[in-house]
Amino acid sequence: MAKRFAVETLDRSLKDIMNCQESFGGKVIVFGGDFRQVLPVVPKGTRAETVSASLVRSYLWNNIEKLSLTTNIRARVDPNFSDFLLRVGNGDESTDNDDMIHLPDEVVIKYENDEIFESNLLQSIFPDLERNATSSEYLTTRAILATTNEHVDNLNEKLITMFLGDARAYYSYDEAVDDTHNYYQEEFLNSLMPNGLPPHKLFLKKNCPIMLLRNLDPSNGLCNGTRMVCKSFGNNVIHAEITTGQHAGKQVLLPRIPLSPAENEGYPFQFRRKQFPIRLCFSMTINKAQGQTIPNVGVYLPEHVFSHGQLYVALSRGISMSTTKVLVKTDKRKNENCHFQ
Repeated sequence: MAKRFAVETLDRSLKDIMNCQESFGGKVIVFGGDFRQVLPVVPKGTRAETVSASLVRSYLWNNIEKLSLTTNIRARVDPNFSDFLLRVGNGDESTDNDDMIHLPDEVVIKYENDEIFESNLLQSIFPDLERNATSSEYLTTRAILATTNEHVDNLNEKLITMFLGDARAYYSYDEAVDDTHNYYQEEFLNSLMPNGLPPHKLFLKKNCPIMLLRNLDPSNGLCNGTRMVCKSFGNNVIHAEITTGQHAGKQVLLPRIPLSPAENEGYPFQFRRKQFPIRLCFSMTINKAQGQTIPNVGVYLPEHVFSHGQLYVALSRGISMSTTKVLVKTDKRKNENCHFQ
């Protein structure tokens, strides 16, 4: 997801420093990552602008003489599943006349109707949720991925309702900075849901899974995307336990902090929200899950994926066809053969 401009700047700088016109001044550079994943995010950008910002399309890609493209998919995924994933990622998987990919029957949850198709997915990924509500391992080895925050919030709301325990509600303090004339009412500010910010109403229960949204203390494991479980609640602090990575098991305290959206959100005022920098993570967006391995993963696709690489990223979070389930909302004409773009 890195934009090519930063790498090209490094290339030019090393050429100047080394007084050498070879790529990167003749130095050996190792790139880590999977080139099949989603492209860089260009806010409000066209498809052409997104592709233009991608490292894959930069002049470096065509000028580096020795480029080794490897993947760790085969190392952590069963062979049959890995072959399918690599065909999807490379664009080699066969498609029909509508550019739809046929998903293996083993991973598809059959769509029946709007009333029960979501519950089928929830039960497949979170079976016996009530009995396992206190197990950190159970909660952090499974998640449902969706394309947009709207779908993620909907799934999280359903699952926190099913979760055992009494709910604790935390409300944010929202303000428009320097709004001396009070043009923006508090009710309006509370309704805003910019990307990267926690919701105004944050409902939590003891032992529920959460995800950190800011880099608070990277050296101690508190990074953007860190998954945790809630242990206890205070009025202005939350006690949580890190459940993934090298800091798994560490107990941490999370305070309320002021948060602002990125400038490219396009608000005509400076918005500030004081809230705990966390979200529920029974479900998360496909982009947020990039780089993670989730043994039991569900993919919620009521509509087509809208970005290059999203389907590959979603499917490749899992490790096996038997533990990866995809819910595709299809029309009656395609119920028998689940396809997706």
